[in-house]
Amino acid sequence: MSYKGNSIFKGKFFVWLAALCFLVAPLLANTYMQSILILVCFYAFAAVAWNLICGYAGTMSLGHSVYMGIGGYISTILLETKGVSPWIGMLIGAAVAMLIGVVISYPTFRLKGPYFTLASIAICEIFGTFVLNTENLGPIPLKGGSGWSLTQTGYQAVMYEFRSKLGYYYVAFILLAIGVFVTWKMSRSKLGYYLVAIRSDDDAARSLGINVTKYKLIAMGISCFMISLAGTFYAQYFRYIGPDRIFGYDLAVQIALIALIGGQGTVMGPVIGAVVLVPLSEYLSATFAGTMSGLNLFLYGVIMMLVVYFMPHGLCEYIVKAAQWIEEKLFGANGKKKQSKAASK
Repeated sequence: MSYKGNSIFKGKFFVWLAALCFLVAPLLANTYMQSILILVCFYAFAAVAWNLICGYAGTMSLGHSVYMGIGGYISTILLETKGVSPWIGMLIGAAVAMLIGVVISYPTFRLKGPYFTLASIAICEIFGTFVLNTENLGPIPLKGGSGWSLTQTGYQAVMYEFRSKLGYYYVAFILLAIGVFVTWKMSRSKLGYYLVAIRSDDDAARSLGINVTKYKLIAMGISCFMISLAGTFYAQYFRYIGPDRIFGYDLAVQIALIALIGGQGTVMGPVIGAVVLVPLSEYLSATFAGTMSGLNLFLYGVIMMLVVYFMPHGLCEYIVKAAQWIEEKLFGANGKKKQSKAASK
């Protein structure tokens, strides 16, 4: 594997070190820190799903929370009305979200530039308003603005309920690991190469014989399937799901910003964005929200603007370069070559 490029999978030292840190960190943390780590994995996974279509194909969606909401609502309704385990319900919800995402995207992919982004915002608002004002969709209860408060199942892991936060953390971590692996495999496949070509110039890609709509729909389907899994996790972890947050425009923007600031179109960019932004947001909120209302949001916005201005390609590029430099110092040029050769096998 070459050291050129923007993926952090250039040497295995920092990959395994990061994985080890993610595995061990919650065991050494208190309950509050475990909560932050859970949110890091949750938002990182959601941003990874967003990045599959928006980062690689270059279609800026600000309504991806819709598919998270669809997955979360379906698994919750199946649990509360039919007693279906959320482990099964989340797969059903993911399949439905994927189908809806593909159906919606087929006509909207014809829109270019900001028009697709505006359409995604409109779709988010339509779904959110519909669920907010609908108590029942035929025989299906939606409960309108009150949302669903999940009943206790006696901390049964088979019902996606755990006694401690460690259970939720490792579920979120496994989801994140799967999302990163899928992104990595896609980035090295024909689909990934085609999506990058489409992002660069879809007209040129079409002239070379690439079926632009087909490959964007495939990426959109995978993205919707994955982010809907995050919706089920959201419902089970918070034990509540409602239209005000899960279908909200602010959640969709937050997911997009994490991927953009971390580095869109890269394997590890969304993870890096979540590791930096989620704890920062929690720290600023805990420090300033009680004394100077709104200052935490102002400082958070200023920090993000500075990152975007000075690091337009995201944090991933600089972290990868730093990791490469450290690996060269640790292992030397020969070690780097051996490491690259071993990683490519």
